[in-house]
Order: sequence, then C-alpha cells, then structure tokens
Amino acid sequence: MKIGDIVTRKIDGAEASFCIIGFYTDQHSGEKVAILAMLDPNSVVEVAVQELAPVKLKEIIALTASTCFMH
Repeated sequence: MKIGDIVTRKIDGAEASFCIIGFYTDQHSGEKVAILAMLDPNSVVEVAVQELAPVKLKEIIALTASTCFMH
C-alpha cells in the first residue's frame, strides 16, 4: 500500500472508505501504522485545480515525535 491508495475498514460493523495520507512507525512496538482520511460520499465536491493549494502532512496532523517516525 502507498500514499493515495483508497482502502476500506469496518467501523461498527459497516465498511468505510479511507485515503492513505501517510505512514509512521510506532517506536514502542515497531509496527508500521497508516494515517487515514475518511472519505465521506456526502462531502465530495468538484473544484478547479487552480483553486487548490498544497499542504504539508505535518500541517494537518500533529504527531508526537517521541512516539513515531514519519516515512
């Protein structure tokens, strides 16, 4: 799996869709963990590409540096 992939996961018995937006490794367990953004079909919009502005993952998600390594 890689950043940008669409994946599913069961939540409360129902399947939900997510986009992988990053990965990190838990320092305590060594487990690779995916950072997901939930895709809500009710929140889908269309916009002109020139209206979009890039954002760094670290600006979106506050991760504690002592517990993980970003990939």
